Formats: sequence, structure tokens, C-alpha cells
Amino acid sequence: MDAFGVEWGSFDVDPEVVRRVRGELDKLLRADREEEAIDATHALHELVCYAAVTVEEETVPAVRALCGLLGRADFRWKHFAFQLLDTIISVEGVFASASPLKARVRAEVLRAVPLAEKEQNSASRDVRGAAIVFLASTSDAPATDFQRFQSAFERESDPVIQADLALAATQCAWETAETAENPEVSGWFDEALGHSNPAVRFRVGQFLGGRDFRWGGGDLDDLIAAAMPVVLEQRLFRIEYM
Repeated sequence: MDAFGVEWGSFDVDPEVVRRVRGELDKLLRADREEEAIDATHALHELVCYAAVTVEEETVPAVRALCGLLGRADFRWKHFAFQLLDTIISVEGVFASASPLKARVRAEVLRAVPLAEKEQNSASRDVRGAAIVFLASTSDAPATDFQRFQSAFERESDPVIQADLALAATQCAWETAETAENPEVSGWFDEALGHSNPAVRFRVGQFLGGRDFRWGGGDLDDLIAAAMPVVLEQRLFRIEYM
């Protein structure tokens, strides 16, 4: 078992792929500068998530290793690890699929849920926000979690975390609306898209725009385009690896 808590030989993975994955994990763990950590995370993304389109056998031990990193007190780049895990769980079929491989990937990603729950109140804005969004992506009770994230959103004063909570609530509201009529989520999309915080409008608009949501209040592309320069100028965003 290595520093990431993984017995790589127990997985049916190409040794060359293992070597490359372990190399990038080591770079991520040891990165001193943000740019180095971003480069390592992006390389891992390309190795185990394949442009966010599919997963392969090597994704399983790689996710276990990322969870191992998140459990280390000396790991500085937890937000990038949560973001990558969020990308992996969002690959089509990973969160709910009969595919044995995707089920194994899902089981490994869900190991990070209790780690994310501990980081919801992190002193680091980047870690806190990434953990919140990851928890929304892995929610198995979206109606309940919608209420929780919406309540936290209403209490939050940090505009960047407020946008993360709005996105988390929107993700859960979308899943709830997809499965059943729920009067508690009706009106939330309009509320978020009309919010005074441009970061809220931007992040929720991006999410809904990617799902062909038809907004009665106007054109989502126009809303996103209007919010983006304000978000950038006021730095109302977290650091992302991509």
C-alpha cells in the first residue's frame, strides 16, 4: 500500500497507466504553487476522466487515491481533489448505472462524502465551496438537500459561497423536479436567476443553460453574458483546476 492508501497491484490496470497516475498524484501532493497543483489535477483529469465523457478501470484506484489525499492533514489542495471527484461523479451513468465499472467508480467517489461534510465549514473559501458543490452532486436525497442548501444560502454573507450554495440548491432542485412535482422547488429557479448577487445569477444560469431550461424571465445566454464581466471584475469566483 502506498502513500495514497492504495494497493495498485490489486486492480486490473495497465502498469504504464498506473505509473502516470501515481506520478501526477505525487505532483499534486507535493505541489508548492497553485499552478503546479492545477497542472497535476488537469493531467489526472485527462488520465482518469477522459474529457468528462467516460471512466475506465484506472479511474477506480485513482479515485481511492484522491480520497486518501483528502484524508491527509498535510494536503493543501483539497479543493482541486473535490472538483475532480465532482467531475468524475458527473460523467454520464456514474451516479446511477447498472454498469459494474461505473458502480465501482461511484462507490469509490462516495468515500469522499464524509470528508466533504467535514469541510463544509472550512476556513478556506475554496475548500468549503468545492465541498458544498460536491455534496450536491452526490446527494441521494435531493429534496431534503435542496431545503438544506437553500436555507444555508439565505443565511450566507460571503457572495462566493452564496453562489456555491445557490448552485448546490439548484442541482438538487433540478433532480427533484426531474423525478416529481414539488411545490417547494417551484419558483427557486426564478429567484436565483433574478438574485442581486451576479455570481448567483452566473452559476445558476450556467447550470440551467446547460440543461436547456426555458426561463420565462428572458434569455439565459444574455443573463450569463451580462453577469460574467461583473463576476470577473469583482473576483466573485473560486479557483478551479479547469
